[in-house]
Amino acid sequence: MSQHRRQELNDSIERAAGRAARRRRVPILSLVAGAAAAAVGFSTMNASATPPAGIVGGPIVARGPVSQDVVVGVPQTITISRTVRVRVGKKLVRKRVSFKVDSVQRLMSCASAAPCDIAFQQLTIAPGGHTGWHTHPGPTLVAVAQGEGTLYHGISACPAHKYGTGTGFFQPTTEVHNLRNEGSSPLVVYALYYLPSGTPTTAIRTDQPQPASCPNIP
Repeated sequence: MSQHRRQELNDSIERAAGRAARRRRVPILSLVAGAAAAAVGFSTMNASATPPAGIVGGPIVARGPVSQDVVVGVPQTITISRTVRVRVGKKLVRKRVSFKVDSVQRLMSCASAAPCDIAFQQLTIAPGGHTGWHTHPGPTLVAVAQGEGTLYHGISACPAHKYGTGTGFFQPTTEVHNLRNEGSSPLVVYALYYLPSGTPTTAIRTDQPQPASCPNIP
């Protein structure tokens, strides 16, 4: 094949791959989540497997349904492979091509036909207090309004991260965690929960047993 024909073939393949990439629909909303992200919740009507302590207040201040088309998730890049066909002169050439596209790993979706709920909570933890080990039924955002909290993750090596006033975090669904106030002043946080439709307020927190990886963190 002549150099001119090779260039013509490569240009045609690139155009075909570009069209295939543009046809892929990417979810419309993503929220960046790091390994150190966290959020907390507390329900005074729940009996706890690992009881909270020192909770001064934890009211749900507002909640309501979300019926717009929204996807909550974490960004990711995926590789797509396609077979493209291009005509070069009188020949039809097939070639397998791969390309990367931005996408989202879905954690929860809301839509008019299947709305989700959101709830806002204000939580105050006295010095020495903690939430106990728990999870949430949906992804959660938290902002620290006052004090400093130490968030323990119930995974290998029991990593901990400190979050001070003016910081905010994202908590993926099902991650077992325990927020402790190891400072000398009250810890105040505000949490935004994305919840499956109809989740009662008493089920915003799901109690979990103390992780084997965190034997010294009640």
